[in-house]
Amino acid sequence: MTAKDLDDLYQRMSDRLNQIKRQRSEHDEILSFYAKVLTAQQQAQQETVIPEIDLDEDRFKLKIEEGFPLIERENFPVDRDGTERLFKKLCRISLDENPVLAAAGKTLLETMESGKPEFAQLIGAVLQNDTEHIESIAKDLEVDTPILQTLAKLSLQPSLLATAAAVAQHATLDDWKQGYCPVCGGLPAMAALVGEEGKRQALCSFCGHLWELTRMSCPYCSNTKQEDLRYFYAEGEVLYRVYICEKCQGYLKVIDTREGGDLKGLAVDDLATGHLDLLAEEEGYQRKAPRVLGI
Repeated sequence: MTAKDLDDLYQRMSDRLNQIKRQRSEHDEILSFYAKVLTAQQQAQQETVIPEIDLDEDRFKLKIEEGFPLIERENFPVDRDGTERLFKKLCRISLDENPVLAAAGKTLLETMESGKPEFAQLIGAVLQNDTEHIESIAKDLEVDTPILQTLAKLSLQPSLLATAAAVAQHATLDDWKQGYCPVCGGLPAMAALVGEEGKRQALCSFCGHLWELTRMSCPYCSNTKQEDLRYFYAEGEVLYRVYICEKCQGYLKVIDTREGGDLKGLAVDDLATGHLDLLAEEEGYQRKAPRVLGI
């Protein structure tokens, strides 16, 4: 994936967002906020240099064969200056949102100007998924942990996408059969049925890479017993399905792109289908991957 491809990705996400806004007015507030986020991320992405990855093709090949992701999360190269600029921009965007988000954005901007928190520590904690450290920083700043974590993760996204794109260009991932991302090991946030055969493509909840999932198994526990696997629709809605596993109690939302939508816009569809998360969770099933916006 080249820089041009990444630019096209943001454009297609924006197009999908505008399409959903026209169809589902009940999501207008959160989608309007995410539209501003996407614009800021796209601008930051254009300034993010796709990193040179230290490639050892034999080592990469062995990792794929053994089922290990190619890069550990904490080893992702990050444009820290660009990430910090984007974080501040997202905080400023937050000032015009709901009172809780606006208050958090104001507090974070003020603390950033004073040199607190140590931004590198926050980014490191998010990369390592160190929730205890993130919670400690949030408590010290007197902001909600989900808001702090979400703004930091959104700020990291251009660097994560650039790295995932660079790795995918130099590694053969066609033989990957795992339910977690071949680039970073992240779990699928959402998936799509694509092509005439309805192959299942998943979106990584961490780095944004797309990869093919095995169709007849649970991506979370690898269960293949068909009596444990099923899916349901929301009433009157055939575009989306929710696949569930009775063994691990996990669920995965899936859009059938043969009926509509865009594979490249999966993050937007994930955001716009919170009602399906609620339906699944009310039945006792668990979302295994983080949400796009934890707020």
